[in-house]
Amino acid sequence: MILPKLKLSKLIFIVIIAILAGVLGYFFFHKQAVKKVPTFYKVIEVIDGDTIRVKSNNQIETVRLIGVNTPEIFPSEECFGREAFQKTKEILEGQNVYLIPDPLSSNRDKYGRLLRYVFLSDGLLVNAELIKEGFGFNYIYEPFQFMKQFDYLEKQAKEERLGLWGEKCNYYSEIEKK
Repeated sequence: MILPKLKLSKLIFIVIIAILAGVLGYFFFHKQAVKKVPTFYKVIEVIDGDTIRVKSNNQIETVRLIGVNTPEIFPSEECFGREAFQKTKEILEGQNVYLIPDPLSSNRDKYGRLLRYVFLSDGLLVNAELIKEGFGFNYIYEPFQFMKQFDYLEKQAKEERLGLWGEKCNYYSEIEKK
């Protein structure tokens, strides 16, 4: 009789430990998952076609969109720079956005700007949209997660002569010469 009581108490102990481990594990991992839910940021300023300023919890950050480079408007205006700036403004000004880091990229660039993918609440990836519509180039300064997809979008925009790939700027012809 002593042996079955010992086995039963051992079994009860193991079951209690397993239940405790399960409950603690659930709360630990649930807490970790909740921490990873993206925060909404309010776009408070569009600086140029690929740089914005956002605010969340009274903290202001300057954000550089990963993987896209638009023609400049400062210090001197490049061809299609004004249009790219206006398009980014049209899409983002006053919007609430999600900022998602890239696992392959740096967190910040040499100017201290956050490097992020910018998503609208409806799921639109703004970085990709600018390339797709011909407002920016696929910009590879270091490897990033969507390099191939952005390259494909740029090729499509070139073929369709959209935006900066059209006759106005002649970027396509300049690249063809190289």
